[in-house]
Amino acid sequence: MLRKILTIVVQAILCFSLLSGCKGSSSDTQSEQEAVKTEAEYKAEADKEINKDNMAEELDKIEKTMAQEAAQEQ
Repeated sequence: MLRKILTIVVQAILCFSLLSGCKGSSSDTQSEQEAVKTEAEYKAEADKEINKDNMAEELDKIEKTMAQEAAQEQ
């Protein structure tokens, strides 16, 4: 009889601990995630920064950046 009571108590404690889980960890992971821009946000940003007057300069900057990144990967 005592053995059955102890088994029930242990099972109840295990069930309670499993059902309660780790509630604090979900909010921590959300706060650590970076905000990711969408394609529309990138396009809007580019439309503000690049115009007909400076498009050649901006293209040169992009090409230089890509060349540097390609050199670093090798």
